[in-house]
Amino acid sequence: MPARLNLPPSLLARARRGDLRTPTANERKARRGGRLSARRAREISAYDRTIAERRLARRPELTARQSLGHEAPGDVLPIVTFFAQLGAGPALLADVTVSRRDARRVGRYLGLVGLLREGRLSPAVFERRVTSWRPVTVLDPKGLRGQVRFLSDPAAVLYLAERERGEERETWIDSGRRRPSPRSRR
Repeated sequence: MPARLNLPPSLLARARRGDLRTPTANERKARRGGRLSARRAREISAYDRTIAERRLARRPELTARQSLGHEAPGDVLPIVTFFAQLGAGPALLADVTVSRRDARRVGRYLGLVGLLREGRLSPAVFERRVTSWRPVTVLDPKGLRGQVRFLSDPAAVLYLAERERGEERETWIDSGRRRPSPRSRR
């Protein structure tokens, strides 16, 4: 882990105001390799520190690792339900375990499904967007482990969504995170 730099307060103030330029991928690579000027390296450090401060301010109950989407010891992985394209055809995958990153992707997918059902997204646009997405890695149950693609056929999605609507599923995504006590939610 890199040592924490003592950055000048004026540089930190500039970063908090948003006066510093966002670092490019090449600058980050050059910084890791030690091929970047000391001044620009300090600016990138100040920028990164302000981003971390903002993340901590938004979710103070989470550790830095958790705020980036990783689980903490004692946490269980999220359980999700979504429409998938399996070898046998379209299906509703109910209560499967995925990584936190994939749970966020499932949430975005379900948002698009909601827009499609409401008629606020055309079937062609839905299919074009979802077809290009990479598969989700299912971690559990054992029979479904591996890569699974989101269902991109709008007609099949609408049919399955209509069929599921009558069942009133309680939750589609359970984050699995331990909930803070009512005292710490203030």
